[in-house]
Formats: sequence, C-alpha cells, structure tokens
Amino acid sequence: MTLHEIRARLRPAFPLLALVAAGVGCSREPPAAPPAAPVEVKAITVEPSATELYADKVGEIKGSQVVEIRARVGGILLATHFQDGSLVKSGDRLFSIDAREFRAQVASAEARLASAQANLSRARQDVDRYGPLLAEDAIARQVYDNAVAAQRQAEAEVSASRAALDETKLGLDYAEVRTPLSGRIGAAQVFPGSLVTAGQTLLATISSDDPAWAYFTISESELLAFQQQAGTAELPADDPRRTVQLILSDGSIYPHPGRINFGDRALDPTMGTYTLRAAAPNPDHKLIPGMFVRVRATAGDRKNALVVPDRAVQEQLGKYFVTVVGEGDKAELRPVQLGPRFGNRQIVNAGIAPGDRVVVEGLQKARPGAPLKVVPVRLEDFDRPAAAPSAAN
Repeated sequence: MTLHEIRARLRPAFPLLALVAAGVGCSREPPAAPPAAPVEVKAITVEPSATELYADKVGEIKGSQVVEIRARVGGILLATHFQDGSLVKSGDRLFSIDAREFRAQVASAEARLASAQANLSRARQDVDRYGPLLAEDAIARQVYDNAVAAQRQAEAEVSASRAALDETKLGLDYAEVRTPLSGRIGAAQVFPGSLVTAGQTLLATISSDDPAWAYFTISESELLAFQQQAGTAELPADDPRRTVQLILSDGSIYPHPGRINFGDRALDPTMGTYTLRAAAPNPDHKLIPGMFVRVRATAGDRKNALVVPDRAVQEQLGKYFVTVVGEGDKAELRPVQLGPRFGNRQIVNAGIAPGDRVVVEGLQKARPGAPLKVVPVRLEDFDRPAAAPSAAN
C-alpha cells in the first residue's frame, strides 16, 4: 500500500478524534480553591474590673514667683556676683553699683546729725539751768519758756537729721542689689560699666521654682462632666481629686504629687478651655520653668467596667466598632458604644460582653468572616509609656 493510500484512509478519522478530545476536555471539572489560611491576630479576653479613671493633659511648668530685678538707685554698674542660670538664695548679693556718691551723702548726713545733737545738748543744759532759777523767781517765765521751746526744736532737728541719715544709708544699701527670694536666676541683662537707671533698667529675672506650678487646660465639656460627676463646682481643699501626678517627657513619673490650687475665673472664649494650676514640691529643682509635662488627674472610678486598648476601636462614619473572635474562630465586626477614655484604654459601655475575645493586633487582615489564628494577650501588654509631652499636644 502506497503512502498516498494510507493518508487517504486516515483522513476521515481526524475529525472524530478531535470531537472525542473536545468531549473529554468539556467533561472535566475545575479544581477546588484551597481553603483560606487563618489570619494570625492578637486578642484579649474582656473581663469586668474596677477601673480608676484619669485624664492626661499637657501642662507647662512655671515658677511660683517670678520677679524682675531692678535697681533702686542709679549709677555705674561695677560688678556681677552670680553665674547666669544658677540657683540663688534670698539675700544673696547680685550686683554692685558705684556707691561713692552715697558714701559722701552718708558722711554729710552724719555731720548734720552730730550738729543737731550738739544743739540739743546745749538746749537741754539751758533748760536744766533755768529751771531752778525760775523756781526762785530769779528769771522771767518767758526766758524759761524760750529755753524749753529751743530744746524741743533741737529734738525735732535731731529726729530729722537721723531720718535723713537713714535715708542716705538706704541708698548705700541699695547700691548692693540683693535677691528678694530664693530660686533660679536668668542671664544678666547688663554688664559692668553700664549705666543703671533707678527703677527702669532690668538687671535680671529670677523665679522661685519650689513649689513649681504646672498650668494645664480642660475643655468646656470636660469641665461640665466633672462638675456633674463631682456634684459640685468647687472641690474642698483636702479632696483627693485635687491630687495630680506629673509625667516627665521621658515617660517617668515625677516623685512628688501635686495638688490643684487654682481654677481660672472664666473660660477662654477663643479656645473654649478652662485653665487649672497644680502646685508640686520641687526640692531638687528638677522641674524647670518652661518645661512641658503631662498632668494626670483622677476623674473617679468605674466598677465592673469592660476595658479594651484604644487601638482595638475602629471608627467608620462617626460610628465605632471592634472586631471580636466569633464562632469557629472567625472575625466578627461589632458596633459598640464607648464610655470614657483614659490613657491608652477605652471603656466600652455596650456591644461586647464578659468573655468576648477582642482583636487588638492584626485588624487590617481580620476581615469579617475571615478565619483567625488567635494569640491570647493581656490588657496590660498594651500599656505604653506616657507619650513625650510637647507644646503641640
């Protein structure tokens, strides 16, 4: 059989083979997709607990007393007796002003006082001498009365001279400028050789930082909520809610608690905030004016509160949700109603129940219905140190 005859016999079979192959391909089902791998998340088990509420506010440290040092007398500044930024004690000498003029005035006043005292001595001698003579009618009454008047005038001159001497001595004392209080002094504003004008030239500024004052603000709504909770607009001086803690920029807690000792007379109309002040002991001068701290104030307590880390709460269109581990360890999105927030913790008033497992980490991948691989953690594991306070907070 020739090659041509073989091809002619096989040609009719090609379409049949193609149909068989197509039928086999159409009857085969596509392979099933593999099940989704569980998403690893961290979750806490919510349990009711007694929780102390607090609020953290950014505060600025200021000196309890700030005094501008100015000279009481004028003259040329001779010397400065302190180091800029150092701690000084009440009565320490700060500046020396040329006092030669005041020394001359003191010498002149002393001389006038001595002259007045000599006149007084002579007047007293006249009175003492005329007294017996008047008793014997040896002199006229007018002579004795004139002697008494001269004595009184001499006494007045002595008093005036003594006052003038004291006044000139004050000028001499004022030439040595001393600090009126203990605290930290700033940089000197004048230098030796400068002309100082009495009552005008600013020499330096000193602030007393023990106790230190921490100023902070709260919003109008926070003020109203606190007044409603406390039941009064004015706390007694010994109320424990006046006690605050100061948290430094490195996250450490200042060892000496402070107490709120001042509330402003009115709200700031531009910002809608209310200013408070807390006084804290500062024996080691660790709190420096201008420093920013976080003021932690107690806002009461809540019994049987359900608390989650604030990172577990999601906001969508003004509503709040948390992701919980549902049946079959699958993610479930639940709406919640929030209570007070304190630190990095959030109280949940409704939406979850004791025993629920709330997802804290891995929220981006934990879509509703997604299988979860749950790693249990504790609420305390998410307590971060206090954030560093700054003026922008």
